[in-house]
Amino acid sequence: MSAATTLPRHAHRRGTRGFAAIVTALAGAVVLGVGTIAAPKAALDPAFVSWLIIGALAFGAAHFVAAYGLLRRRAWSGALVGYLAMIGIGVTVYGLLLALTGMDPFGATSALPSERAWAEGVGLLVWMTGLWVVAARYALKGVPPVAQDRTAGAAHPAAGAA
Repeated sequence: MSAATTLPRHAHRRGTRGFAAIVTALAGAVVLGVGTIAAPKAALDPAFVSWLIIGALAFGAAHFVAAYGLLRRRAWSGALVGYLAMIGIGVTVYGLLLALTGMDPFGATSALPSERAWAEGVGLLVWMTGLWVVAARYALKGVPPVAQDRTAGAAHPAAGAA
């Protein structure tokens, strides 16, 4: 802390680490759900499915480690969320490229009709991309606090120019 600031450095984040921890844990829960519920039912090679499950478990557990680090204000946690987001976004972009070029990774492995499986799969990929973008943004860059010198009766500087 310097003489000019009265708040500790972590207080300038205004709850963004907590929000990032919630979003990161949500992404981890989805990854764990896909890895433990959906992946074993896929009509793929059993060796590939076993590696997919192991990877999903490790990736999902890393999300919870990152969320814990964010809540405990660990210096490494923001970077870990960033790395997890980059990996997750890379996987979702690859899945979107497969889906949009006609490879249909969802229709072949789902009991749903092909069009519905494709739509739900693409929706999940887009949603997860957005989730990782939000988690990385709030884990790496906080929201600055409101200025301390504001008073209730003071006029806004732009109000005089109108």
